[in-house]
Amino acid sequence: MGSLVEEIEGDREYDFEDVIFVAVGKNVEKSKTTLDWAVDNFPGKKICVLHVHRPTHVLALTDGKLARSKLKQHAVEAFQKLERQRLQERLDEYLLILDHSGVQADALWIEMDSVEKGILEIIARHNIRWLVMGAAADKYYSKKLVELKSKKATFVCQNAPVSCHIWFACKGRLIYTRVGRQDGSSREIATPSPPMDSPLRTEQAVMLSESVLRERSPEPQEDANVVRGNLRPISLYSVHPNLPSNGVVDTYGSIMLQMDEEEHQGQASNETDQQLEVSTIDDHNLKQEVFAETMKRWKEENDAIEAACKAKALESLCVKEMSRRKEMEELLEREKQEVQKMKDQHDEFIKDLQMVKDQRTILESQIVESQCVVEGLEEKMFSAVELLISFKKKRDDLRIEHENAIRVLKNLRKLVNGGDSSFPGSQILEFSFIEINNATRDFDPSWKIGEGKYGSVYKGLLRHMNVAIKMLPSYGSQSLLEFENEVEILSRIRHPNLVTIIGTCPESRSLVFEYLRNGSLEERLACKNKSPPLPWQTRIRIASEICSALIFLHSNKPCIPHGNLKPSKVLLDSNFVSKLIDSGIYRLIPQGKSTDTSALSSVYMDPVYLENGEVTRESDVYSFGMILLRLLTGRSALGILNDVKCSIETENFNMVLDRTAGNWPLEEAQLLAHLAIRCCDTQPLDRPDFVSEIWSVLGPMRDSCVNSASCLEAKELRCAPSHFVCPIFQEVMKDPIIAADGFTYEADAIRGWLDSGHDRSPMTNLKLEHCNLVPNYALLQAIQEWQQQY
Repeated sequence: MGSLVEEIEGDREYDFEDVIFVAVGKNVEKSKTTLDWAVDNFPGKKICVLHVHRPTHVLALTDGKLARSKLKQHAVEAFQKLERQRLQERLDEYLLILDHSGVQADALWIEMDSVEKGILEIIARHNIRWLVMGAAADKYYSKKLVELKSKKATFVCQNAPVSCHIWFACKGRLIYTRVGRQDGSSREIATPSPPMDSPLRTEQAVMLSESVLRERSPEPQEDANVVRGNLRPISLYSVHPNLPSNGVVDTYGSIMLQMDEEEHQGQASNETDQQLEVSTIDDHNLKQEVFAETMKRWKEENDAIEAACKAKALESLCVKEMSRRKEMEELLEREKQEVQKMKDQHDEFIKDLQMVKDQRTILESQIVESQCVVEGLEEKMFSAVELLISFKKKRDDLRIEHENAIRVLKNLRKLVNGGDSSFPGSQILEFSFIEINNATRDFDPSWKIGEGKYGSVYKGLLRHMNVAIKMLPSYGSQSLLEFENEVEILSRIRHPNLVTIIGTCPESRSLVFEYLRNGSLEERLACKNKSPPLPWQTRIRIASEICSALIFLHSNKPCIPHGNLKPSKVLLDSNFVSKLIDSGIYRLIPQGKSTDTSALSSVYMDPVYLENGEVTRESDVYSFGMILLRLLTGRSALGILNDVKCSIETENFNMVLDRTAGNWPLEEAQLLAHLAIRCCDTQPLDRPDFVSEIWSVLGPMRDSCVNSASCLEAKELRCAPSHFVCPIFQEVMKDPIIAADGFTYEADAIRGWLDSGHDRSPMTNLKLEHCNLVPNYALLQAIQEWQQQY
């Protein structure tokens, strides 16, 4: 083991318990990660770089006074000075790294043959408490590394004093921790490097602070072999490990051996002082000769090494050039093959081009022939179109004559049977299947607005009016005469809250209704297309209007139950007035042929009806109760009856009310809920009657809503539907009449237009086919009902 040498700035005294010591090696790049880890994990602490320097040894000098030993001593001192200079540069580089990190730093180093023993020596001499050192070489690092791989680290971990707390890190990650104890016990913990804010790192910082405050060991006595301040010479011959060539070490080794032999020979003689002086002069001359010869050899060796390096570099360049030349030859060969391939493709393209030119001539002749055929077909098509137009005109004339004849025949038949043919409600329009087909754009699926067990509903534009066309199912055994009779009975049913039947098409078994733009009650309750929710006043008014329409249907003779009452069958006009559709339509379809068996539709149906298929007044009462629950809660029909019953029993009815409708009056809402539950009783005889019980509750509620300020304002904002207004006078029509262009006008307006000599439509500016005018009784009845309502 060599002598101990320390290097610390100035002559200041340090408390080593407050300093974190970091063991570093001679390779700055490899030790920098360990140093960075210490800086990151101990902010605010002073860091001292600890380094063990392993010197290069030669033969030691003897105590003889021969003059020849002076030359050897000068050579040793030169090597020691060179080694110390390189060591100092390395330590300065470590201190510069710490200075850039803003850390207060010092350096402590020792010369010793064994690095691990040197570390233990410094720990023991200075009672070091906190030490950071490498756990393994970088090549052994992996994410699964949890133990020490370095022999030096293992030796220090096993033999260091128990009072020293040691962290072993590798590539910026904590691998192993040896916890020091003051009571002589030692416990080892292996853990990955924790983040700065983790409990483990916090525990280590607290442990460090508590240990420093708990016990302060006295400063170690200055060793006799330690010198502070400038470096002192030592009795060792050292060679720096980073010298440029091994020849220098060999040359000096041979010089030292030769000097040793001469020294031993000089010791054997016992010359006089005069001989010593002569020898001194000879030794001085010999020293100059040896030095000159050594420098010459060094130069020759350096020149030889430089020449060898240049030879190797030239040889490497030659190999690279030959490899590059070979690659260029291969690339040239590939380019030649590509050129040949492109040439072959070019020849093939020329052949294909010639073939295409030959085919082009043939195709041009065929195009000329095809053009001649097209011209002939166009002439035939134009003649066919003209013939079709003439046939269509004849068909329209015949259809008008047929409709007039049927109308006259019906009037005569009613006169014979004693009926009142002047009743305008029995006059409905009859449309052909072609008109229905054109109105629905060939039954375009995008124009379908509904579908149920009683058929599909399409939106249509019929004779310039927006209508709803219901296509009834084709199954059944009803004859055409029976169908027309049932339609005539339904057309006589007129009520402000029933959808008006405008006409029918016996050919396609379809009914034409007025079109209501605000959709169904089901769509409004679900806020479809982001529509605003209905206020509670409007919901109570809608319930009273449904009740009024059902009372009207049930009071008819014979009684006409609705039979399919649900929110999708309640339509809303532009003023949110509710109107029932499909009233009594089950009469047009044989019983037992229903196709709507979905769970959602069956919720609104009377359980008794689902068992025997018989439609009664009580069936409509049950369906009305379900609609009333929907209006109160806004929830889905599935399970709504049980939810309302539970809320009433638990006195928590306020939770099931639809708050989007506004602040419900709680007493009225509870009264309606009890009424709806009674309507949904499983026993038909226990259900309330529309006239005596249901209307007695809804009537006063409706009156209070109508008399409120909000309802009065809404009534003022209501306007007449657009199809009630005459296109010429721009007023609500009193005597609507259909002209030849399909539009409906006020009678005085269209007659004045025709009497003034006009033969073109005032709407389309097309020439009118005739001047016949047909009264529109269905529209007249709808206008009168609208005027009575408002």
